Amino acid sequence: MDEQETNDSRPAPTWASLHLWHMQPVRDVLLGLGIFALILLAQKASVVTVPLLLAILLAYLFEPVIAWSMKKFNLARRTSVIGIIVAVIAFIVIPAFLGTTYAVGQLVTFATDTVDDIKIVNDAIRISKDDPELASTYMTDNTTGPWPWIYDQIILSQADDAVQNDPDTDANADQGTAIGDVFSIVIQWFEDNQTQVTQTAAGVGASAVNSILSIVGAFFGLGFLAFVTTFFFFFTATQWVGLQRFGTNLLPDKNREKTIDLLVKFDRVISGFIRGRITIAFIQAIIFSIGFFLIGVPGAFILGPIVAILSIVPYLALVGVPIAVALLWLQGHTGLRGEIWWIIGAPTLLYFAGQAIDDYILTPMIQGKSTGMDTPTILFASLAGGALFGIFGLLIAIPIAACVKILIQEIFWPRFKEWAEGRAADPLPIES
Repeated sequence: MDEQETNDSRPAPTWASLHLWHMQPVRDVLLGLGIFALILLAQKASVVTVPLLLAILLAYLFEPVIAWSMKKFNLARRTSVIGIIVAVIAFIVIPAFLGTTYAVGQLVTFATDTVDDIKIVNDAIRISKDDPELASTYMTDNTTGPWPWIYDQIILSQADDAVQNDPDTDANADQGTAIGDVFSIVIQWFEDNQTQVTQTAAGVGASAVNSILSIVGAFFGLGFLAFVTTFFFFFTATQWVGLQRFGTNLLPDKNREKTIDLLVKFDRVISGFIRGRITIAFIQAIIFSIGFFLIGVPGAFILGPIVAILSIVPYLALVGVPIAVALLWLQGHTGLRGEIWWIIGAPTLLYFAGQAIDDYILTPMIQGKSTGMDTPTILFASLAGGALFGIFGLLIAIPIAACVKILIQEIFWPRFKEWAEGRAADPLPIES
C-alpha cells in the first residue's frame, strides 16, 4: 500500500524528458498512421489478404451450420467442415457454373440473332423504295417477333409528312410515327457508320485470340482465388473457437464486459442480416432463374441471380422487370409467349410473386427482425451507402446502420439523457 501511494505521489515527468510516443496525441496519430499503413500493405498483398478475409467471412457465416451438423450427426469439426465444402461444390458451384454457361450461350445467340434482324430490317427498307410488297414479304419470311412491326413503324415514319397533313389521322398513327422515328434513327446510324462497324468487327476478329487468352487467364485466376479461399476457410473454420478466444483475450480489462455485450449485439444484428439475406438471395436466385426460364427470357440463369442480389435492397429488384420485358420482346417467341400481354405481364407477375414470397414467407422465417429497423430506414441506409461507396456500400450499409443504432441506444442516448436531465456535465461518452 505504501509503495502504491509512493508511486501515485510521484510528480509527473516534465515534457522535456518525454519521448514523442509518450504523448497521447502523438500516439493517437501514430496509431492511425499504423492502421492506414496496414491497410495499404494488405492491399498490396491482396493476392493473399483477399482470400484470407473471404475465408474468415465464410467461416463466420457457416459457423451455425458447422455447429448444427456437429450436434445433429455427432461429427468432428474437421469432418463437418469438409462436408460443407463438398456440399457447396456439388450443390452450388457446379450448378451455378453449368447454368451460367448455358445462359451465356443463350445471350450470345440472342445478340447474334438481333444483329441479323437489324440487318434484315435495313435491307427491307432499301427494297421498299422500289417494291414495297416484296419488302413486306421479305420481312415476313425472314423475321419473327417484333421485327415486322418495327419495319412497319419505320415505313410509317418515312411517310410522316403525308400523315401529318391528313386531317383524319388519328392518335394511334401519330404514336406509331413517333415510335418509327426512334427506329429510323437507329437504322440510319447503322447506314451512316457501316464502314466503322465493319472495321470494328474486323478489329474484334483480330483481337479474338487475345480476348480468349484473357478469359482463360481470368478463369485460372478465379480458380486460384477459389482454391486459396477454400484452403484458408478449412483451417479458419476448424480453428474458429480458438480464433474467437484469441480475439476476446485482446480486449482490455477495462470495460471488457460492456464491450463484449456490445459485440454480442453487433454479432446478432450483422449475422442475422448477412446470413439471412444471403440465404434469402440464394432462394430468390433459384426462384427468379427458373421463373425467367419458364416464361422464355433469354439468359435467365444470369438475370435471375442478378435480380436476387438486387433484392437485398428493398424493391431494387424491380429494375429486372423492364430488362426481362425487353429481352422477352426482342426474343420474338411465337404463340403464347409472343403475345404482348404475356411479354409485359409475365415478368411483372413473376416479380410480385417473388417479392411476396420474400416479404411474407422467407424474411419472417429466415431473417425475422434481426436488424431491428423498419423498411424506410433500411431503404435510406441502402441508398446512402450505395451513393457513398457503390456496390460495397450497398452491402455494408444496413449492418453498419443497425450497429450505429445500437451504439446510440446503448451509449450515446443514455449519456445525452443524463446531460439533458442535469445529471451529467458532458453528453459525450468520454471518461476522464
